[in-house]
Amino acid sequence: MSASNCPETPRQKMIQMMYLVYTAMLALNVSAEVVEGFKTVGNAMSKSNENMVLKLDDTFENFEAALQNNPGKVREKYDKAQEIKKLSEELVYTIDTMTYSFVGHIASKADIQLIDPNNEEKLIKRSIPLKNADGSTNFDSVAEALKIGGFSWINKLDDNHAGTPYFIGNAEGNEQKGAAYDLIDKIHAYKHAVMESLGSDSTHVSLGLDVDERRPNAEGKLTSWEQLNFNNTVAGAALVTLTRMKAEVMNAEFDAVNMLFKQVKSNDFSFDKVAVVARPNAAYIMQGGKYELVVNVGAYDSKSKFEANVGGQHFTSNDSGAVVYSTVCNTTGPKTINGTVYVKRDNGTEKYDFKQSYYVAEPMAVFELTEMNVVYAGIDNPVRISVPGASAQSLVVTLADPSQATITSQGAGQYIIKPKVKTGKIKVNASIKDGNTTRFMGSTEFRARPLPDPKIYLGRAQGGSISIGDLKTMKAPQVRYGDDFAFKMKVPQILKQTIDITRVNGATDLENRGAQWSAEIQSYIQKAKPGCKITLTIEVAMPDGSKRPVSSTFRITK
Repeated sequence: MSASNCPETPRQKMIQMMYLVYTAMLALNVSAEVVEGFKTVGNAMSKSNENMVLKLDDTFENFEAALQNNPGKVREKYDKAQEIKKLSEELVYTIDTMTYSFVGHIASKADIQLIDPNNEEKLIKRSIPLKNADGSTNFDSVAEALKIGGFSWINKLDDNHAGTPYFIGNAEGNEQKGAAYDLIDKIHAYKHAVMESLGSDSTHVSLGLDVDERRPNAEGKLTSWEQLNFNNTVAGAALVTLTRMKAEVMNAEFDAVNMLFKQVKSNDFSFDKVAVVARPNAAYIMQGGKYELVVNVGAYDSKSKFEANVGGQHFTSNDSGAVVYSTVCNTTGPKTINGTVYVKRDNGTEKYDFKQSYYVAEPMAVFELTEMNVVYAGIDNPVRISVPGASAQSLVVTLADPSQATITSQGAGQYIIKPKVKTGKIKVNASIKDGNTTRFMGSTEFRARPLPDPKIYLGRAQGGSISIGDLKTMKAPQVRYGDDFAFKMKVPQILKQTIDITRVNGATDLENRGAQWSAEIQSYIQKAKPGCKITLTIEVAMPDGSKRPVSSTFRITK
């Protein structure tokens, strides 16, 4: 890069911007399979949300039946449930609106062609306008398109440029904040209003929606909820997060309303329906990881166990009224868990079927050079290595051939590669260590190159012409890397230099130690005139420890 006493040119700024874009692409190299995974997870979660709506409807139908049977006893709890329902619907509406707005924001087309599900033959495609005439998003149409086609028709789920400014806003935080902060404020207001509506009953329920908790990111650093979910994430991940938040709101509503209903029915009321709630530890699992599913029924008697078949295994509920199913994910792709819960009733046993979907992704290590797309011999080359979903502490990085280079950890996923060879390919492997087991995650090859020659500058001139006025004010040349070498490199040290000035008697092969010109050389430079040429041959100490001669010729103009 340019020296600190020289302003950056537009070209330098452009190169730096291209470099930042390139490294971001390396860091978020999302494969087509993972994009398909986002579609599968998003569609599965949307379907799960639809099922939760049905479960909530069933609970409120039971509440209404209880109200009709005993208004005096049920009215207080019923009114609280209705207030919570209203608050939840408002927050779900906010999340839906944010989802439709973001889909419209990233949509590359003004309309989309989808097969009409109402057509019996399912061969007729409908044209759904995503944009209004003024270019704004048509929320109703986007909602309809998502209902018909899910996430499958969105063709920019791998876009990692739109999400951050939309949800986070200005990186320095001194301008308008993004949509994620508005969502956090709405969630705070929702939780406060629900707890206030529950009153003394609030001690019996936990709403979740923990948007204030700081959790470690892939590098092990504690990170805020909004940064962890929306900063530098692809569009597909952002949409899955919004879908998940919608599910969490409905789960909070279900838990709060179901708690109120259980209190109403604790003495002389009995449930006429049971809602099965199946909660996975995650909907996106890395191959070799563990998928866990906790199955509850919407209401249960702590003195009575229920039976369940989940994924082909038989279970009996534990003391907390839950069944815990787990499996190791050895194969990749979309997965479905089918289950049946058997609940004992006064008139026999009733069964309730349920289904859960998740996605298992292939192991994927991310290798990101933080300076350039090659590694230079003899110097430290910073590189960031990570595995999505794994902590930096569990990462094991090795070289395929240690004779070619060294690699050392700098902590938090940061490494330094120092090639021992001037040319060739250096292969780096990444694995994850889990207890006594080590799983291979991937590898990449970096190209080793020798450091290029630095360039000689007289002021801003790098060879070519220099005015006599500018030349006579100078005290020394500069040696640095030019605009075509986009790597953070310290300025090489000038050891000695030889100067030849044509058409000035006695100014041939003048020698000088160090960077600053001697009084003798400056006196000869003062004698130079337009038309003269200055040839500089400079020996420099390179950043890799070697010494190297560089030379350049300048023509003096008026």
